[in-house]
Amino acid sequence: MSDPTTSGATTLENVLISDLAKHVQSLSDRIDDLEEEVTQKDERIDELEQRVDTREDKAAKAKAHRNAIARKTQSAGKRIDELQAREFEKGAHLLADNVDKDRIFVEGNKLERITKDDGETYFRLPGEDDALGRGGAVAHSTADLLPLQRLARYDDEMLASVTNRKPDELAAKVWRERDDSGRYSLWSKGSGEIRAYLDASDLAEWFRLKESGVSKKYSQELARRTIDAMHELSNGRLGKIKRQRSKDGLRYQETRLVLKSDVELPGEVTNGNTDDSPATDGVAGK
Repeated sequence: MSDPTTSGATTLENVLISDLAKHVQSLSDRIDDLEEEVTQKDERIDELEQRVDTREDKAAKAKAHRNAIARKTQSAGKRIDELQAREFEKGAHLLADNVDKDRIFVEGNKLERITKDDGETYFRLPGEDDALGRGGAVAHSTADLLPLQRLARYDDEMLASVTNRKPDELAAKVWRERDDSGRYSLWSKGSGEIRAYLDASDLAEWFRLKESGVSKKYSQELARRTIDAMHELSNGRLGKIKRQRSKDGLRYQETRLVLKSDVELPGEVTNGNTDDSPATDGVAGK
């Protein structure tokens, strides 16, 4: 007879071996699944890398194409600038819209903007007559402009470098504001014999808004000095009058700068109304 104890131990051992075999098989199956998953991911990575390489190749080719176009454009631009510069030196008058004035290098590095009888704006070397006579006679040129108009043509950086007095710089900026027809414009439209006007109190308030660190008292002083500068730089074309004004129950006198309707400004065409805007010319160049 077999030993029951031995027989039971053998059965338990067989069960454990069977369970272990099943577990090993399960782990083996899981390993196969993971290996297949890794293989699929590797293939996906390879596919994505190929796409990236393709896109990088396309991007590199596109960049090279853009660079080639840029080089050709730059080269063509330089040739045009050179041809225009030589034409200016021969006395040509070229339409302003076709000239990049900042890229033209001529003797003296200065071009003059003019308007002709045909109403078109041209560039030329200062004082040069057009041998072809295109556009008719010169209607007005930079030399005709008032000092105030010439200063107003500069950008802020250039304006600061060419003016020795702060009021002159501010005068040019204030003159530019005539172009602003917005609701809160600095200049006011006049009527009758007054085309436009500017009050010192409004100018002082404008300075407090535009100029950093300006106190109320200093803004009033700046307004007075700026109005004086505008009168001087306009060669007296802008007038100054005193007017009574009431505020907070008090009456006081203030200065008003006026542009009268019958005053002609160089480079500006008046058509009988008071709503014209400036069309002054300037000197371009470095």
